[in-house]
Amino acid sequence: MARRPSTVSVASFGSIKGLTELSHLTSVSTFAPSPSALKFPRSVPSTHSSSVQSTRVQDETVGIDPDELFAKCTIPEVKAKQVQLRSDAEAKQEELRVMVGERYRDLLRASTSIISMSKSAKRVQEAFQETKDAITSRQQPSREDRTSNVGKEDSHLQTLQVLSAHIKLLLDTPEHLWRLIEREKYFHATWLFMLARVVHRTLSRDDDQDEDSWLNQGVNVVEQFPLIQRQWETISHFRSQIVHRATLSLRTHEKSPEDTCATILTLHILESKPLTDTLTTYLSQRTRTMHTLVSKNSSIMTTAFPNGVPTTQTNGHPLGVSKLSQSKRIPSNDKLQEVKSSLLILVEVISRTVNCARNVFQSQRPTQPALAIRVLEQIHTESPAVSGPETTLPSELALSTQTILSGLPSSSYFTLLPAGIRSYKPYVELSSASSSVPGHFLEDKLRTWFDQSCSILRDSLDRWLLELDSVKSVWNIRSSLRNWLLTSGLVKTEQTALDALLEEAVRKRITAIWTDTIHRAKELFLKALSSLTPSSEVVTEEFSPLNSIYVPQSVPPPPLTGSGPSAYELPYQTYRTALQSQLRGRTPRLQTFLNILEESAASLQKDYSRISLDQSSKRLVRNLVEAYLPEAKAFCSMIADALTSTTDELMNQSDTAKAMRNMTFLSRVAVEISMTSPFLHNIGCDEVVALQFRDKTGLLFNRIINRWKEHAISSAISVYDDAKFYLTLSGPSPALMESLHALSTSLHSLGLTHHPSQLTGIASSLLSLFIDTFTRDVPNSDTGRNVQILNDATFLRCLASAWPSEALEASSLNKLVAALQSEVQSPEGHPQSDPEQAAKEYLMRTQMLLSALLPPSSSVQAAKEGADKMSALLTYDVPGADTTFLSAVRLVKVSTRFPLLLVETR
Repeated sequence: MARRPSTVSVASFGSIKGLTELSHLTSVSTFAPSPSALKFPRSVPSTHSSSVQSTRVQDETVGIDPDELFAKCTIPEVKAKQVQLRSDAEAKQEELRVMVGERYRDLLRASTSIISMSKSAKRVQEAFQETKDAITSRQQPSREDRTSNVGKEDSHLQTLQVLSAHIKLLLDTPEHLWRLIEREKYFHATWLFMLARVVHRTLSRDDDQDEDSWLNQGVNVVEQFPLIQRQWETISHFRSQIVHRATLSLRTHEKSPEDTCATILTLHILESKPLTDTLTTYLSQRTRTMHTLVSKNSSIMTTAFPNGVPTTQTNGHPLGVSKLSQSKRIPSNDKLQEVKSSLLILVEVISRTVNCARNVFQSQRPTQPALAIRVLEQIHTESPAVSGPETTLPSELALSTQTILSGLPSSSYFTLLPAGIRSYKPYVELSSASSSVPGHFLEDKLRTWFDQSCSILRDSLDRWLLELDSVKSVWNIRSSLRNWLLTSGLVKTEQTALDALLEEAVRKRITAIWTDTIHRAKELFLKALSSLTPSSEVVTEEFSPLNSIYVPQSVPPPPLTGSGPSAYELPYQTYRTALQSQLRGRTPRLQTFLNILEESAASLQKDYSRISLDQSSKRLVRNLVEAYLPEAKAFCSMIADALTSTTDELMNQSDTAKAMRNMTFLSRVAVEISMTSPFLHNIGCDEVVALQFRDKTGLLFNRIINRWKEHAISSAISVYDDAKFYLTLSGPSPALMESLHALSTSLHSLGLTHHPSQLTGIASSLLSLFIDTFTRDVPNSDTGRNVQILNDATFLRCLASAWPSEALEASSLNKLVAALQSEVQSPEGHPQSDPEQAAKEYLMRTQMLLSALLPPSSSVQAAKEGADKMSALLTYDVPGADTTFLSAVRLVKVSTRFPLLLVETR
């Protein structure tokens, strides 16, 4: 018994009597303290301060004689000493009470422990004595009896040892079965379970007639060891567990043929199921695997696309897609990897299932049976077969009871088991039909299962390819699957079937992507055309060179310091594209309009070029082109029809000016698509379709230009008729120059600078039409007016003479000039001095102003040799500087600052 620690031990007090005496002495020493009576331990916490105080008083009063005290001190001082000594004595008494109370409890506990120890020691002593008496009172057995009992005791001990080995095996079996099942070693678990069943039957054998029975050996196992039956009941439940877990493990396609063979043999041996039935079970479980993979990947893709249908881009080139929708879309690379991995796993299940079934059930060579048959033959043979290169089994299939027992805990203890148990093998009947699979039965089963799997794969392939919205991704899937087919190990017919299935799915998906690209471009093109209808408020851009070609583009600012190459690339490409469009004469709106067609056609051409590089895909490419061409032809026809119908609506519009601007825009669209745009080449149409398209767009262009000519001539003549009459001495009138300038501006607004052949034909016909209208509608008035009309007609003839005779016919103008000259030379008229010379002078001075109405400079410069720089700019010669020039156009007064401008002469 543990004693409470204290600074004062029991021996310091001696006994209860000693404590009483100590208390008595303390009370007596109230008035006569002594040094020995005041010396107590200072380790008591509750009386520490009082002990210090009493010690201090004791030190002060040591050696004081009472007589001397009364002699030295007065009565009050003596009383004060008395009070001080009395309080000190009371403090010592209180300290002693506390200390004695604590130590007394310790003494009681210590005494109780001592008494208990004394009793225990006495009982031990009595037990030793009884043992001694029993040993001395035992009689010594005789040598004869001891010799006769040795044999019986050894035989019984050996029987008990063998029995304990049997029971030990039953006790260790459940835990080891769990371990084997967790490690998916079902064949090992089956062997151990059947071994435990044999051990249980051996223990349960109670035939009295059998010499080897346990009853004849003096042990009633059933009655004396009920644990055996309870243990077997625990083990028997493992049979259903092994069968269930082995059946489920057949769904795992990553297992090797050896592991699959072990699982199949588990069902064959443990359930006594024929191998044909195990083959059916194996194929049905792999079908479940495929359904699980299909449903799993379908649910993942449905989660990625809540509506079940992916958002399709235009062949990987989105047109008009908002940033919000793009942010919600899964990246195309992630979708590609997901679809590719899903399809590769699915075809891997098919190939592994078929190849594994052939490895397990089919003989590879006449001299090498199937793997399952070889394992059964080894189990059936009584002695181990001679190992050879064709008969050697993998370690996981070459099992024996010794291998199973060596894996159990305390395996050395199982050497006590009988030889019949240690050499146990499951019963196998090789001559039975249940132990073999006929070749035709195997091929029929595999062919039926392969066809069903191909049907599942076809549905999944069609559905999963819908997640890919570009031909590049689909072709990537095709290349991956074709490369996999080369190493799949399938027979030729199976490879051909899978290849045909893949080609058909890829053909359907690529055709759908191309068709969707055309349909989307068609929708966007029709939507863009709707902006040109009479109800639209969109203002068409002007194609004048001053508003398109000669407008400088804003240079992008330089990126921040330390930026990567990507920061330079994007602004540069944007600026470069804008400059290219400007140099080609395409305004931003026209470029956006044409991009709808050109980008779609470019993406289709890019896809076609990519798939055409594969030499082994010529047949597929040919089928794709045959399926795509009707859509492309219909698309081209739709474009021409849509342009024509939109033109018809604009021609019926009441607002002629606005309609004419929109028709001018359509004429530019028509001429760009048919002549300079790569649309027809990239779309893939043949020459016949392209020629028909150009014919339709050419007719539409001519129709629009004819309407535009009528509008331009009408406007120019109205300007001439509405202008006030100003008589000039020589040269054309301001009204004529204003009309011609309006015609020149209208020609520039067509935006045909990059199409000189069309522009030249339009300019010549427009001038010819204006001359015919001018000569037909000119009024016959007074002589002064006729003089000015003569000057105007002379200038028009000079302008027409600049054109070749076959390009412009001005016979009506010549007749008008001749008639007017005869009138102005009459006595009533005012003859002109030299109108021809004045017209030429005005033409030289206004050739830049009326450049659109003049023939191209190349035809004129070809006749000139050695032309200088100025003549290259002024085609119709440089006007004389000393000639007085009266402007035919009313000009603004010159600013006072104009002479101050510095003009550099080059």
